Amino acid sequence: MMKKLLAVCLVLFLILPGVISCASAKSSDPLLVPVTATTVVEIQVGKILNNPALQLAYEELAKANPAWPQTANDVLNQLSQKTGFGLSSISTAVFFSNLESTGQPQNTYAGVIASGTFNEPTLIAKIQQQTQQTLNTSDYKGFTIYDGTQDRFAIVFLSQNQLAFGTLKAVQDVVDINKGDQPALSGSIIDTINRLGPALIVGASVPPESLLNQLGQKVPQQSTLSLESFQNIDNIGFAIDQPSLSLSVRIDTHFSNAASVQDAKDTITGLISVAKGSSQDPNFKAALGNIQASTTDSWLSIRDLLNPADITNLIGIIDKQ
Repeated sequence: MMKKLLAVCLVLFLILPGVISCASAKSSDPLLVPVTATTVVEIQVGKILNNPALQLAYEELAKANPAWPQTANDVLNQLSQKTGFGLSSISTAVFFSNLESTGQPQNTYAGVIASGTFNEPTLIAKIQQQTQQTLNTSDYKGFTIYDGTQDRFAIVFLSQNQLAFGTLKAVQDVVDINKGDQPALSGSIIDTINRLGPALIVGASVPPESLLNQLGQKVPQQSTLSLESFQNIDNIGFAIDQPSLSLSVRIDTHFSNAASVQDAKDTITGLISVAKGSSQDPNFKAALGNIQASTTDSWLSIRDLLNPADITNLIGIIDKQ
């Protein structure tokens, strides 16, 4: 479980800009995230795209995955060709979603607030050309909303330097916050993001209750390990940064029941020990050995520092599962 969680975070760090094209807002920018959101992910797109080390790391990973675009530029070109949206115009943004809605295609609630430099007529024309559909337009509180009925998305330009796109209700809510007609998200999710501090990628989420209820069933009955304590998670955050050539990974989890924190830490260290004992790869064992788990009040923090070789090994292990 632990190795998969870390590997998924690393994959997101390297390829998410080519998948969802979003990034984190500057600290001076107001967060226009609606209160409906249960997940917020901030990503520094500009810094990631202009980082030669990260570009090289992605290309090394792509060599082992022929189906992937083989260079960082290929990712950008492919995205532009499919959507008409070029990442080079985006500096920062915020992705938000309501996780409970993701299993309901008709009611999915998700959006991205992007900051950068945008030419509205040019971008809309390119999106229409690449998606081969004519976008409908409607007025919403003085803003023009472009609606793609074929792909069920909407886009609105809040200014020349900021836009929002996503499902229609999510985009309308962003406009409402921009106009001062409804409050922005506050509380535990935003507090967790602030707790983690600035990073290339930082996010926080309130896990769905349905997911937490399933955790106790994820470990084989014959195992001495239990995930029952994780059913008391009420907030989880993560941050991925690059303080040097290695990647710094941090996961902070808050528990509604303080007694569960130590149990969760014991489970994590137990899972790491099991993974180390069952692996024959010395590099993977070394990577697991770098993981540090600590507790403070009702928080469990997991930290790791991974070099490029560790990342490649983790991806390889995921591919074999």
